[in-house]
Amino acid sequence: MTFEEALAGHGFERAERRETHVLYRARPNRFATYSVHVYPDGTALFTWEFAIVDYLASRGIVLGSSEALNTFMYPEHDETGPQDGAWLTGVVDRTEATLASLDFADPGD
Repeated sequence: MTFEEALAGHGFERAERRETHVLYRARPNRFATYSVHVYPDGTALFTWEFAIVDYLASRGIVLGSSEALNTFMYPEHDETGPQDGAWLTGVVDRTEATLASLDFADPGD
């Protein structure tokens, strides 16, 4: 699978062309956004954000002041790799596994 096929297969759409790279975004659900920055040197950067305040509010839970603006979960470190379909699928799979592993009732002290 090519990088372009992997982008399309994971629901990424071109969001904007910037001076240094092209930005693609995918919305796997109404709270999560995945972003891929594609650089001319053949590398790509993957990151994600999750609208945690909006998600919790949809469950009747308030976080902090309940101010949704700029209250997102995101990875401690973004992932950089080659413009390769297998690499992109790997980072998406790891992200989904991380998000699926969150269990607020049993945080695994």
